[in-house]
Amino acid sequence: MTTTKGLEIIMKLQGHLLYIDITQFCGIGCKFCMYTENHKKSHLKLSTKASKNLSDLINHPQVKRISVSGEGEPLNNIKLFYEILKLSKGNNKFEFITSGYFEYKKLSVVLDNIDEIVSSKGDECNIRLSSDSHHIPQLKHLPHGRCIDDFVKHKYDNLSLSFRSIDPDKEFTRNYLMSQSIEMGYKSKITQINALEDVISIDGIDFRVDYKNLVKPNDMYDNYLSMWEYIDCIEEKVGKPFTLGSLNKDENGLDVTIKPNGDVYLYGLEFQILGNIHEDIISYDYIKNEIAANPIMKKMYSEPFREAIYCLGDTKFIDNVIDKVNNPYWILKEIFTPIKVLSI
Repeated sequence: MTTTKGLEIIMKLQGHLLYIDITQFCGIGCKFCMYTENHKKSHLKLSTKASKNLSDLINHPQVKRISVSGEGEPLNNIKLFYEILKLSKGNNKFEFITSGYFEYKKLSVVLDNIDEIVSSKGDECNIRLSSDSHHIPQLKHLPHGRCIDDFVKHKYDNLSLSFRSIDPDKEFTRNYLMSQSIEMGYKSKITQINALEDVISIDGIDFRVDYKNLVKPNDMYDNYLSMWEYIDCIEEKVGKPFTLGSLNKDENGLDVTIKPNGDVYLYGLEFQILGNIHEDIISYDYIKNEIAANPIMKKMYSEPFREAIYCLGDTKFIDNVIDKVNNPYWILKEIFTPIKVLSI
């Protein structure tokens, strides 16, 4: 049943996240990767219309972060990232998620280039290095220690450094990062902030370490956060019920995702394509209107996930999918097509 309150929530959405997947190319091949079947298909390219759309999305006053990664390794399309950074009109926060697989001298040049561009715009960029037991053994060059050294020595003006992993790999990640800092001559200390976040303190500098839960675990680990435990952790962190959409302390925001072919979706709601940046005019107002007009999308953005998910079909079937998929942002990819969606 559609409520006035639900519609009000949709129209108040602010503090948006913009995800831009710039490539599907990847030579690493992590076992838990959900995009393996897409690898080596395409890079994102910027047409004139795509550049205009991205510029409007990036520079909207309600955007809190622009996260650039890929369904592969984004270093494979690094020149496109430079182009995206140059679309900014200033005062934006970017994030670049990478394994950092380049040899250090080459990676250092990349970070120098990123720092130069964001500094010229008055922007910031966080470099997030993957630090889990799947990525690390696949890397010929381990950049983490030398990157830590550069940031401790304040080499960059407008860059920050953080690390990402998965929740079953906490001990691996902690030991790896501490060993990397020791190799560079530093003492380090790990502090657990919550179940999904650590801080590693090195020579007075704090580096965040984020842990995601596993999508489709497939018996890779004996111990991992279930989807409901993961949601518990998120709710404890933000202080309110979990819904799809960017979880802010106040109103939620839009999680807009641009795929390498230019298709536009909302993260976690990939059953509904919203348009293509090469062909359509894409704006946050347009996307809000699409949510307001679609009962499923509106429910998932405005009502607690624990309740809303069971309005999509047979309870037993959905429970089985939840056990298999184990991540709230991937559930609708699995359940929407094979079941008949019930009246909402």
